[in-house]
Amino acid sequence: MTVIMKSKTEEAAILKLQKEINKKEYVLSSKYISKEDALNEAKESLGADPMELLGENPYEAEIEISLKREFSNVEKMGEIEKELLKSKGVSEVIYHKGHVDTVNKNIQKVALLLFTLLVLLTVISWSLISNLVRLSIYSKRFLLHTMKLVGATWSFIRRPFLLHNMWIGLAAGVIANALLGAALYLLQDHYPEMAMLLPTKQLAVVGAGVIMFGIIICTLCAFLSVNRFLRMRNNDLYFI
Repeated sequence: MTVIMKSKTEEAAILKLQKEINKKEYVLSSKYISKEDALNEAKESLGADPMELLGENPYEAEIEISLKREFSNVEKMGEIEKELLKSKGVSEVIYHKGHVDTVNKNIQKVALLLFTLLVLLTVISWSLISNLVRLSIYSKRFLLHTMKLVGATWSFIRRPFLLHNMWIGLAAGVIANALLGAALYLLQDHYPEMAMLLPTKQLAVVGAGVIMFGIIICTLCAFLSVNRFLRMRNNDLYFI
């Protein structure tokens, strides 16, 4: 979103307005572009000097605003436009409504695709982890039965297996977060503009979710597998 200033507005007033804009809840960042900066950008993009054709600088000073994701829709941007137009020295507010609608629709399609992929990967992860945990406990099935014969309760038998797999899940979550952190570091290094769109709070929630998911899925798989073998009779242990 670009705020175009009136031609006679002083730079000090524009910078003051920029500070006020930065305090708004919908602003992620802003950038002040003077008349000279706008002219130089036009020279680079056009390969010619507009002043040679027009005899004067046709550009006005402006403030480019990057909005937070939750305000990047036509309805919210319309409200923001009305608010900014009330500010002193503002000539017009420019944003591409059609582009915003197209981007939001594409984001919804991508989000649906990613959600489908998430569900698929979750099912695959559950299957792989469940089989690995079951195999590790399978090798100790006779030990489980022996402990049951000497009078150990099911909770006592389950405890070391649950704790062991809980630590495995924690380690897996930490490793996954380390890989995600490395990927984000590379993203920020090569594409800083894209990295700015990733809110820190949500990234922290994702990191915590990865660790919790690792702990829960490994512990739950261990719980189900141990119970399965504890329910079996001695003779059945030889035929699985």
